[in-house]
Amino acid sequence: MAGVDDIIGGWIREAEKSGELKKLPGYGEPLNLDEDKHVPAKYRMAFRVLRNAGYKPPEVELIQRIADLKVQIESATDEEDSAALRVELNEAQLKLDVALEKFKIPRG
Repeated sequence: MAGVDDIIGGWIREAEKSGELKKLPGYGEPLNLDEDKHVPAKYRMAFRVLRNAGYKPPEVELIQRIADLKVQIESATDEEDSAALRVELNEAQLKLDVALEKFKIPRG
């Protein structure tokens, strides 16, 4: 039975033969890995692949959720809705604090 690497390798070889890869934006150009200067060099390619695949770490999703909740709280007209949103905001903030503590990343 073929391994995952063999299957993916086969797909890539087929795409090369058919010319599909040449249609991709940036084909034949070197990747600009300098835009991720805060990421150690040995992780830049893996992070780029994950980002391009649409992956977001749970911590990033929490940060985005917190920002969304703050906007919703500001625009809430009903006090009950506003209170429920503040509870949700506090819970999300606590989850983020715990996640960042795990990585020992100071929040600013």
